[in-house]
Amino acid sequence: MPMHASSDNQPNPPPLLHLEQVSKAFGGVRALTEISFEVGFGRIQGLIGPNGAGKTTLFNLVSGALKPDAGDIHFDGKPIQGRPGHELVALGIARTFQNVELFGSMSVLENVLVGRHVRTRCGFWGALIRHAGVKREEREAREKALELLAFVGLADQADSPSQDLPFGWQRLLEIARALAAEPRVLLLDEPAAGLNRVESDHLGDLIDRIRDQGITILMVEHDMGLTMRVCDRIVVLDHGRLLAQGTPREIQRHPDVLAAYLGKSPTST
Repeated sequence: MPMHASSDNQPNPPPLLHLEQVSKAFGGVRALTEISFEVGFGRIQGLIGPNGAGKTTLFNLVSGALKPDAGDIHFDGKPIQGRPGHELVALGIARTFQNVELFGSMSVLENVLVGRHVRTRCGFWGALIRHAGVKREEREAREKALELLAFVGLADQADSPSQDLPFGWQRLLEIARALAAEPRVLLLDEPAAGLNRVESDHLGDLIDRIRDQGITILMVEHDMGLTMRVCDRIVVLDHGRLLAQGTPREIQRHPDVLAAYLGKSPTST
């Protein structure tokens, strides 16, 4: 399947997410060193690199699971570094995880409703009294959750226990739950891990459709076929440092990337 042929000529959109000189260390180990890049509004941006390059650490910084030691992270022009994850979800940053994180004993529908909670207004007393506004909100949340399950292709599994889903479907459910929070930026952490080629192709189509909904995507992925197909731009990390960034075509031809990540020398292309 072709990658976005127009990505080389697209004008640069305003950045929705901006990292400036971001660093993080664990003890004496430098996980990230002075990382700077932007994610333009409405773009699908890949984040690649060898194991241990710092990709998941970067995701944890952007999503609020970790605080940077230095540097700034801006979302829609406002600093967000150090803010807790639940606040960032409310602002419009949602994520999936490298290892699927679902509530296994809950149904597929209930898992998506958990993701919807951040967009509801019912508090403790509202849930206790259950006035008409609460019932309307619950009905709307259920309708939205069912809509999202249909969007990812799991409409027929709404009442199934999430732990009984095949692994590929669990990946789709986790994406639906993240979308339930109505994110402006969706962080996908190795969404194709463990998927076969047919499932990966379906995932690529889904990622395109998510972007078509106006959602900006930053994606960590080791499946280079998927990454080159769907991404407008790609950032490459190596040993916690920024190695390269550019369009898929530029990254495929970049000599440092070929040597450090793809295991090739420039003369072998």
